[in-house]
Amino acid sequence: MKKLFFLVLTVLIVACSSDDDNTSEVVTCDESKIVGAWENQIMYDNGSAPLDSWEFISDGTGSWLLSGLPNGEGLTNITWEAIGGSVISINVVYAGEETPLVDFNYTFSSNCDVMNLQADANENFPDAVNFSYDRFQN
Repeated sequence: MKKLFFLVLTVLIVACSSDDDNTSEVVTCDESKIVGAWENQIMYDNGSAPLDSWEFISDGTGSWLLSGLPNGEGLTNITWEAIGGSVISINVVYAGEETPLVDFNYTFSSNCDVMNLQADANENFPDAVNFSYDRFQN
């Protein structure tokens, strides 16, 4: 009887073992995927318009829209540069002059349609410690 029990137990263990061939595709997004319009996933005005969005143009220019400021909407012209494959350096352009704004660590998830921007803890950047942005689709 013990032999039959161990035989049944062995068959059950082998039959219920997991399939170790569950390989998931690793998505790699190069810095060219930064180009485009990005909307904050969380910060929306009454669920309709994004309060925080970025546009990165392939020539290294772009814009940052931060709505809901005390003095109204803030559309700011920027320049940007990807540095070292994981950092994007952003400058504000005002009256033809560039001033450093922030350096973000950036990562992508899913199929390069979600970008996470994380400011260094030492950066003086308002409320932007770690935000995710969806690629804007027209």
